[in-house]
Amino acid sequence: MLTPIVAAAAVLAVAAFSHGLVASDPPRLPGISPLSLLKKVGKPQTQAVSGTVKLTVDIGLPKLPKLGGDGGADPMRLLSGVHLVRLATDASGSGSSSDSGSGSGSGSESESESRERIGIQDTLSEYDLFRDGSDLWMWDSAHQTARHGSVDSVTSALLSFASPSDLAKTFTGPSAVKTLLFDTAYSMRDTRRVAGRDCYVLQITPHSDGTTVGSVEVAVDAATGVPLSVSVYPTGSSSPAIKAEFETVSFSADPSELRFTPPPGAKVVEEATPDLPANPVHGAGTDWTSAAVIGGVDPQKLIAGLGTPHGAAQPAPEGFAAVLAALAGTPGTPLQSYLRMMMADGAKTPVGVVWSSRLVSLVFTPDQRLFVAFATPESLEATVAAEVGHS
Repeated sequence: MLTPIVAAAAVLAVAAFSHGLVASDPPRLPGISPLSLLKKVGKPQTQAVSGTVKLTVDIGLPKLPKLGGDGGADPMRLLSGVHLVRLATDASGSGSSSDSGSGSGSGSESESESRERIGIQDTLSEYDLFRDGSDLWMWDSAHQTARHGSVDSVTSALLSFASPSDLAKTFTGPSAVKTLLFDTAYSMRDTRRVAGRDCYVLQITPHSDGTTVGSVEVAVDAATGVPLSVSVYPTGSSSPAIKAEFETVSFSADPSELRFTPPPGAKVVEEATPDLPANPVHGAGTDWTSAAVIGGVDPQKLIAGLGTPHGAAQPAPEGFAAVLAALAGTPGTPLQSYLRMMMADGAKTPVGVVWSSRLVSLVFTPDQRLFVAFATPESLEATVAAEVGHS
């Protein structure tokens, strides 16, 4: 199982209820076992989903600065705070799908056929990412700038957390279930409604020492098997650190919403392909303390590569810095200062600089790798030591 690369996304949503029902009335659904529900999630009955997701992330990261001169919307800020996201995705390869229950399972479709739009809405601006297979457009309405590039594995991992369905795969996908089967309790909770849809609720409780995850709750649409809400609770906490939930949802996607053409007068920037190491993202360790490992991350080069103040000349960012710079648009000194603060707060250990929050721990190693896990600092340090010993 690849543990998420950083916090993901999350939400408190106001569900729509049918006439005559109140919020305390759970829907009546046929009984189902946790295993049967996991199988249902693994083979959803639709390949397209669209709607509005309200994201709330409180994993203990300091609040990210608004990047750019006017503080408009940008995807890096999804790592903390509350955000409204417009999501549309279609894995059928056609850019459209019929309504719920009419499609076949999406497991056989290749990722190259997937089309996706993630719209991050701010008070006065919007930042949209359009993914068509490996092709990526990033539209910054505040700066009227369209950036064009390709989807690398790091960008793909970062973007996956804007969707409750993608976030749920971390805990319900086949590889996750296989890895966690003997260290996890699966149980059914009371049914509820999410975005007006009747949902089963699966509770996932780790039985592993060293993890920071106390439990995970996934609300699954009863008709289609699509996860509509995910809540991740830290150990010993009754409030989620990550919650991602649809406020409105449709099991179709307008093809026009998945296409992007730069508007007249927009500045178009062709992004160079980041110089990332081979297999830049992989997993390390086992069970709930396993880590995602990102290669080629030198903190000092990363900070230096994200721009200089006052428009001073600066070489184009390289490697992981290029990925963050492309996503953030024009990050400049706010993101630099933020990363410097994180590094200053980190603890220097034999395996590298360790930084931790109530849900996520990170280790920056001397050989330019970043380890991220839902684990205590001590547990992640042990994972890093074991991985370095086998390298």
